[in-house]
Amino acid sequence: MTQPASTSEMKRAATLQLFRFKQAAIRHVDSGKDTMNPRIKNLLQDIEDFQDEIDSHDSSKPWPKRFSEEFRQLYRTIHRLRISLN
Repeated sequence: MTQPASTSEMKRAATLQLFRFKQAAIRHVDSGKDTMNPRIKNLLQDIEDFQDEIDSHDSSKPWPKRFSEEFRQLYRTIHRLRISLN
């Protein structure tokens, strides 16, 4: 039986995933697939804002369920904008 991830492990994993999301959006624009339009700018700002929330979260407290929902929303937005995560 595996142990649930600690909050500090979740913070590290979340930071890495948000970095990947941000890099994918930047690559998408740099490759000429899209311009730095308002939707891309909003996505990048949402990623940065969410990273700030994660950074300020106290590791001694449980991982908030709303963080998981925020990740789902970011993923859906990336998918809707046809940004490749590969």
